Amino acid sequence: MNSQFLEKTIARLNATKIGRLFLNKKFLHYTWIGIFISVLNIFLLWLFIDVLGIYTVVASTLVIGGTFILRYVLFDSFEVL
Repeated sequence: MNSQFLEKTIARLNATKIGRLFLNKKFLHYTWIGIFISVLNIFLLWLFIDVLGIYTVVASTLVIGGTFILRYVLFDSFEVL
């Protein structure tokens, strides 16, 4: 019964434009990369500011700049763009 429900739900999603967007492989990669970059930002800012004692402006510039480049590399490697 669960497999029939899942099949019907996927069929309904495929019938709509927004549903096809969410079932797209590129959207899945876009989502997990975004989550990964967000968690990495938080961790690196904590590490640089609280643990290493780097000034907030310097640490923020390094982390945001670095993850900006990393995000592009990941998007390009998974062909999201």
